[in-house]
Amino acid sequence: IIVGNDTATGTKGIAPKAKLTSVKVGTSNGAVDVSQMIAAIDWVVAHRNDDPANPIRVMNLSYGSGGTPDFWTDPVQFAVEQAWKAGIVVVAAVGNTGGQMSDPATDQFILNVGSASTQGTLSATDDTISTFTSLTYNGGANRRTDVMAPGEAIVSLRDPNSNIDTTYPAARVGTTLFRGSGTSQAAAITAAAVALVLQARPTLNPDQV
Repeated sequence: IIVGNDTATGTKGIAPKAKLTSVKVGTSNGAVDVSQMIAAIDWVVAHRNDDPANPIRVMNLSYGSGGTPDFWTDPVQFAVEQAWKAGIVVVAAVGNTGGQMSDPATDQFILNVGSASTQGTLSATDDTISTFTSLTYNGGANRRTDVMAPGEAIVSLRDPNSNIDTTYPAARVGTTLFRGSGTSQAAAITAAAVALVLQARPTLNPDQV
């Protein structure tokens, strides 16, 4: 969604020339815990300037944890706040339960993203909030969703023989692409848009973005 460049079909991501650093937090069976999430976020902060020509300016978090912790005591939200304060725009998906927002999307420092249904049109006048978008925040101060981005039937690159590929074969688009929905897709679109904004205005800090 962010940097795709499928030569077979000509399909491209939102920011196909962006430099992407992929940080693996899950094991081969998909298991992950919050300590791994925190370690990955801390790693990005520590290594954000390893390549001075291409510093890490945006962090896409297309995942979340449960619960309703307060931002002033939650270690996950503390980690994303440190990234924000270090000059990284943190983009987090709000979740797909239709209820409580995921953590760390509830944190008030970062940019959280919900999914919009575009109804298959270019006009924004008929867009609606996807029914699965999590909008509720029960802990701490009131927290609303910052941004809505397209999150339904988003076409991206297929990972042949992966779990999702074999479980949902009807979502394949040709032999190289795959269609998916969720606030994870919307967050990726938003993170890519942030990359384009920073390309045009590299002096902006996260609050300005």
